[in-house]
Amino acid sequence: MDSDCLTLLPAVCLVLADPKQSPPDDTSLEKLLDWFKELHSQSNEQVLLQHQPCLKEFISSVCASKTTDPAILSFTLKLTGLLVGTKQGFHLLEEGGLLVCVYDREAWCVCDLWEDASVRSGWMQGLLNMLKHRQALDFICQKGLIKVILQLQNDRSLFVACLANQLLVHILNFLTSSNMTNGSNAVGSSESSLSPDWVSVSTEIMNGVVEALSSDDHPRVIQGLRLLSSVTSQCGEPIKSMLWKDVLVPLEVLINRGSESLTQPLMSVLQAAVRTPLLGKSEYKVEKLLEAMLGSGNKKESFQCAALIIMLEKCPEVLKRKAIDIILLPLQCVSAQSQDTEKMNLVLKEQLSQKASCISLLMQSLSSLAELAYTKYQFDGISIHPVTCSVVLLLRICFGHCPSSLLHINASTHLIGCCKVQRCGLDTLGALSMYEENVDMRKDIFSVLLDYLQSPDSHATVLKKTYQATVRWIAVCSPFPDLLHFISHDLFPVLEKRTCDLRWEVRDSTLEFITQLTVALNGNIGFIEALHTSGMVSVLLSSLADAEGYVRASAVAAVGEAVTSSVQQMVLVSNNNLLEEALKQIMTILSQDTEGFPRRAVVKVFTSWLEGSHLLTAVHPSLSSVLSLGGNDFDWEVKMHTLELAEVLMEKTLTCCPYAVQNFGSSEKTHLTQAFSKLKEFGLFDLLFNCLFDCDRPVCEKACALLLKLRTLISECTDFDYALVLNVNGNRWGDEVQSRYINKQQGKGSVCVTNGVTASDERTDSDLHCIKDISLPMILHILDLDDMQRTLKFSSDHVVNSPRSLMEDILSAAQQSEDNTVDCY
Repeated sequence: MDSDCLTLLPAVCLVLADPKQSPPDDTSLEKLLDWFKELHSQSNEQVLLQHQPCLKEFISSVCASKTTDPAILSFTLKLTGLLVGTKQGFHLLEEGGLLVCVYDREAWCVCDLWEDASVRSGWMQGLLNMLKHRQALDFICQKGLIKVILQLQNDRSLFVACLANQLLVHILNFLTSSNMTNGSNAVGSSESSLSPDWVSVSTEIMNGVVEALSSDDHPRVIQGLRLLSSVTSQCGEPIKSMLWKDVLVPLEVLINRGSESLTQPLMSVLQAAVRTPLLGKSEYKVEKLLEAMLGSGNKKESFQCAALIIMLEKCPEVLKRKAIDIILLPLQCVSAQSQDTEKMNLVLKEQLSQKASCISLLMQSLSSLAELAYTKYQFDGISIHPVTCSVVLLLRICFGHCPSSLLHINASTHLIGCCKVQRCGLDTLGALSMYEENVDMRKDIFSVLLDYLQSPDSHATVLKKTYQATVRWIAVCSPFPDLLHFISHDLFPVLEKRTCDLRWEVRDSTLEFITQLTVALNGNIGFIEALHTSGMVSVLLSSLADAEGYVRASAVAAVGEAVTSSVQQMVLVSNNNLLEEALKQIMTILSQDTEGFPRRAVVKVFTSWLEGSHLLTAVHPSLSSVLSLGGNDFDWEVKMHTLELAEVLMEKTLTCCPYAVQNFGSSEKTHLTQAFSKLKEFGLFDLLFNCLFDCDRPVCEKACALLLKLRTLISECTDFDYALVLNVNGNRWGDEVQSRYINKQQGKGSVCVTNGVTASDERTDSDLHCIKDISLPMILHILDLDDMQRTLKFSSDHVVNSPRSLMEDILSAAQQSEDNTVDCY
């Protein structure tokens, strides 16, 4: 905030304090507060209140007014807290009694301002801003504000209630950080480690938590659990262990009560405790509380609790194993034989017979199993093979293939065609590919996956999940010879049909799958040959003309990967037309396609080809066109991808060291200048300079960064040939470069006329404007790239959102409100 802003500040304060004026919108006030925070942080302990007395007058005026707008009052409360965050600022407002006036809640209650949630939240945010030193905490405690904050913990506004919890945790943390007398941080540190003056404060807050947990008011219990969870995870010792001891009895009561609506908040509390040393101390009973939450598995909330326990990072193995047994029950019961289902407890049987709870339980069971599989959890004592069989059988049930022995459960009628369970089951099946012992089941697994891919009734999202699971299983089964037979005889015919599906989402996910499959089997020459002999390559090329832009983009990626894999396996020796046809079609897309996604995909494919080093010679003739088309594209993301391609091209050309490069197709090292000449032939410099003056800031930033790299290389090379010149006429960037160049040369009385050679004689303005060629080092010199980079780091609206502009807007709005009082009719 510069001096101009400080000059405007008194007028802004007068406008904001005037109840007759309409207050600025909340966003403007928040932005103004943000700039005060920035100014406060840069003040180097200088008190803003001393240098800007208008702030004190503003605060006093707002407090004295009974008709102030709630938004202005909320802003004032936050600002006051910020200003008294220093000891000097605190004393300045406390001496005249103004601080008490600001945070006197009773004054706001009289004029009903306290009823506005923004005032209550502003009041607490102000206290949070203030709480930076001991005097601030003394003020909060002595004025009885702790009791008010505890009451606000049960506020009808959820935002206010959460802010109250945050403030209470901050107060407790402030107590422990400021008043540790012995530096102890061990669990169970005594209450005596706190300053005697403030023991009552912590006791008041902790008693409030105990009372909340013992309350019959359900919302109050929820808020008490939330505060307990925050204190357990965020506060240090001795507060944490002291509070945990106090809440053990009401916590046990709540857990044993078994209220389903409290399962999640109770688990949040225990989850916080598990991450602390409380877990290792028997007197805190964390493990027993977790086990009590889990119960015997015959309660509705047991399954939810088991799912949460499985997610815990630190958890006793015995407890985790019990949770796994419970979480697998729904899956096993639905897919087990009739004699096993008779052992089901009544609660589970009832839930599985109802559609909503049946689907919910199975999804919970499957997702938890997937979580365990992704961590490659060792199911000691549980064979993973029957678990995988259960998942496969469940997917068959959802598909409509239901064994007669399961019909009596009534679950199958809820599951046939259920997309939710199908998607979750396919995710889990894909995750189970992590276990090597499941590879023997590959025929059954590929069979059920193929059923889903072939079915005309499969939902588009289910097909996408099927593709994802199939890729996972193919990747782990690639060493087996029967896999290629499955791919070429079973999978490819289905994929060919799916690329013609009426739903564009299906065509898109099918092409994505082919790309992923090609990447997964990159080194398998048998797969590459099958890709060509099966006609799938022709299918991919045909998809480049799809009516949907997203599909064309996926087709470009698939064709690009097919070409890459073919070159690596030397299959293109007998299929030269693939690369030729691919280049022809994707260049047409880049130059003519009306949608951005396919054009972006084309540039990314060229980047991939260039990075792979296998297609350097083949794609060279197209690079100039790609850089030109991509750099002049109207889609800024296409330009960004083109700059990424340019960066790879620079790295490939400027290899080894700043003084030597390795030429394409040659092993001999040449001078840096020759490499730059090669880049000039590709049109790379035209691309970079065009993008440097682009209207999209990210494009300018990227181009500027690449030009700075080039400038560094040139500056480090002592024998760089300065005869490398660029034509600045007829380019978008030429006028700017020419103008800057002329300004520099006019000051010297000399000018570079041709080929970068500097002449000493005087030139007229008309002569100066006839300059066509300027050397590349000179262009990089006259462009202040460092300054441009600094400027580009600002957001495009940094002037509009500056504090000065904000203050001018507030004053302008106030002036307009006076001008607009006349009836427009």
